[in-house]
Order: sequence, then structure tokens, then C-alpha cells
Amino acid sequence: MKRNISRACCLAAAACFILGLGAGFARYCSMAARASCASAQGQISNNLESTLNLLEVIAGEEWMLPGGLSYREKAAHLDHYNEIWGYQMIRAVDTWGGVYRADHEDAVSNLNSRAYIQALWSTNEPQITDVFLAGADGTTLNYTVAVAVGGNAKNNGAVFAAIYDSEMRAILASQPAHTILLGKNQQCMSGNDEAALGATLESGLEGKRILGESLEAALLRAKNEESGIIWFLNGLVPTCYAFQNVGLESGWTVLASVSYADVVGELAPVTVISVLGAIAALAAFMLLRRAQEKAAAA
Repeated sequence: MKRNISRACCLAAAACFILGLGAGFARYCSMAARASCASAQGQISNNLESTLNLLEVIAGEEWMLPGGLSYREKAAHLDHYNEIWGYQMIRAVDTWGGVYRADHEDAVSNLNSRAYIQALWSTNEPQITDVFLAGADGTTLNYTVAVAVGGNAKNNGAVFAAIYDSEMRAILASQPAHTILLGKNQQCMSGNDEAALGATLESGLEGKRILGESLEAALLRAKNEESGIIWFLNGLVPTCYAFQNVGLESGWTVLASVSYADVVGELAPVTVISVLGAIAALAAFMLLRRAQEKAAAA
């Protein structure tokens, strides 16, 4: 009877240890993913907000209104702003969508067919685009933030700033956890895994066992909630996604992932010491118990 009780106690202790270790891993995964997510979201949101504030100031300048400076002269003024703030470019847009540079009298390109320009014309609300290919070589990834001049784009035109994707990648790469930036359609826009670019959150979760909810529910939460956690099994490995919306009507979401495999690698020394300590304690208990039984029998 005593032997059975001892065995039950040992099994209970082992179960508690395993459950405690698993709970600790889960907590660490969640905290690490949330921390990276919050850090990247804060930096990206601050960058966007600074850009919007700068463009709002420029858009309110009297010299940006029609009838004053020529668009070539406006472009020269904007080049000075760009030298200070270091964007890929800051450009003026006329009421027909024409874009101007300081070294050209006429428009060098036209943005009237772009969806964000059409949205700006109709709403006069600031526009933030997803990443797209731009530049003279058509291979430079950037984002555009556009603001209506004088609060009326149809009558006064607009001003926009182009942000290098390399800035976003630097922020994402500086996080301890694997962190990416999702666009308006929950597609991966930026990160340091080239293979993941363009892939959607849905494709990343499809076929995996999501814990506690359906795939549809997880996707809706990531799109509509300010922040949250998604747990799923990647094969047999529990994995945590932390998400946080960037805000500012951007439609962007920062996503960070941490798995139990990451935790084992990160906490390997602590895990090994804990396991060895548990084994040593169990062995000491068994030896002590056996010595007591021998003493009782004698």
C-alpha cells in the first residue's frame, strides 16, 4: 500500500513538473512575441505619424496652393525638406495627378490611375499605401503617404512622401522574435524572410491546428482587434503569433512569432538544469524511501 502511494506521489510530481514546464514555455512564448510585436509596432507607428505630421505642415503652407509658385519651384522647396528628413522623396502632385521635380518644368509622371490618389481626391483624407515597386529601375520597394494640400486635393493637389522599405526591415530585424509587417489584405509586406513576402496570414495558418478557435475567427481577430494572440500547432510544435495593428488608418499589422522550439533553444541551460534537478530530487526521494523500507523491515 505504501509503495503504491509512493509511486502515485512520484507520478503526480512528474506530471506537475511537466505541466509547469509547459505552462512556463507558453508564458515565455507569449511574452516574447508580444514584446517584439509592441516594439516594432511602436516604431513603425511613430515613423508614420511623424511623416503625416510633416506632410500636414507642408500641405498647409501658402506656397503650396495653386497660383503662387510653379510646381518646379515647389519641387525645389520640397527637396530641401527631403534633405533634412531623409525620405526617398517628397513630391508635389497637381490636380491632374502630375508629379514634379526641380529639374523639370513639366510633370515627370502621373499618379491619377493609382487607387490611393483617387481615394485622396474623393475623401481628402490622408492615404497610406501598402508596399509597391517604384523608382527609376522599378525594383525599389517603398510606401507612400499622401496628404491633400489645403484640405482639398481636387482644387489644390497633394503632397506625398515615399518611405524606403529598408527602414521597415531594419525595425523588424532588430526584434528578438521573428517579426513581419502585414498589409491591408493581411499579406506579408516586409520582413527578412524573402520566401514569406507576399504570402498571406491565411496561407501561413492554413492546414495547421489552431488552438481554441477556427481559422476564420483568428483572421478576423487579427484584422479587427487592436492586438491579440493566436496559438497553433506547427506540426507538433506549439507556436504563438502575437499581432498588433499599426493604426493611423494604415490597415497594417505587425506580427511576431515564437515557438516552443525557440524557447528550448533560448532557455536550454535553464531547462537542462531544471530537468536534471527534478531527476536528482526524484532519485533522492526513491533512495530515501527504500532506506526507510529496509529499516522498517529490519
